[in-house]
Amino acid sequence: MKLLITILISLNFTFLVNAQAKKEIAVMSGHSEIQQVDRKGMQVLIELDEKFISKNWAQKLKEFGKVETDKSNLIIHGASIPDISSACTIYSNVTSTSKGVFVFWAIDLGSEYITEGHSKYDAAKKKLHDYAAGIYIADVNIQIAAAESALHSSVKNQEKLIKLSESLKNNTQKNAKEKTDLENKLNENAKELKSFESEELRIEARLKDVKATENHEEQQKLLKESMSITNNVEKNKQQKVSMENKLKENGKGRLQLIEETKTNASNITAANDEVAKMTKAVEVVKEKLKIYQ
Repeated sequence: MKLLITILISLNFTFLVNAQAKKEIAVMSGHSEIQQVDRKGMQVLIELDEKFISKNWAQKLKEFGKVETDKSNLIIHGASIPDISSACTIYSNVTSTSKGVFVFWAIDLGSEYITEGHSKYDAAKKKLHDYAAGIYIADVNIQIAAAESALHSSVKNQEKLIKLSESLKNNTQKNAKEKTDLENKLNENAKELKSFESEELRIEARLKDVKATENHEEQQKLLKESMSITNNVEKNKQQKVSMENKLKENGKGRLQLIEETKTNASNITAANDEVAKMTKAVEVVKEKLKIYQ
């Protein structure tokens, strides 16, 4: 639970810090040595994770033809780029720097490279610019998915705690009813004991009278009644002990329910705050997506 809250707070902080921070996309002329030849082309700086960009850019290049790898370079022979060329060679690589990640490509038309001033330069530049904008959008969408997932987890936790609250409330009510029932039974038990004690006194007095008349049959009858009442008194006392023990357990259970209810109430407050934070985080990161649209 602590780990989940830490992750959620971390995500929330990241989203809020980066809110409204649109990345400036600038495509500029550049060159890179690929296969021992200085290739002239253009590059764009993207401030995202290199592994993410490398994988994504390699996938993007597949739209233009079969991608070959040469060390850290990507090459497409016989590439077809809409609005630029149906038969060209693309030389590309992704380089990480302290400023960010540079995505470079050089487009070789066979007799010349597309460089600044070429009729196709703006079209090639736009494709690189659109790619950078697209990957920023992809990154924001990943953030949205992460934020929504975190929100979903926090809502699930909130619902679980609310459900536990209802369960604790029901258990507390059952505990209170059990306490009342046990107290009522103990009162009935006490009344029953007094009745047995009164009956014992009556039989003792009757035995004295019967002994004086030497009525043996009546004496035997009264002795049996006396023994039955004695057994009932013993049973009554055992029931009393059992109910008193149950009442003690009931009291312990009540104290535990009180503590659990307090803890759960505190957890619900924290969960409500977390849901509010994550809801805000989702809203913020979705607003961030609008910047690129």
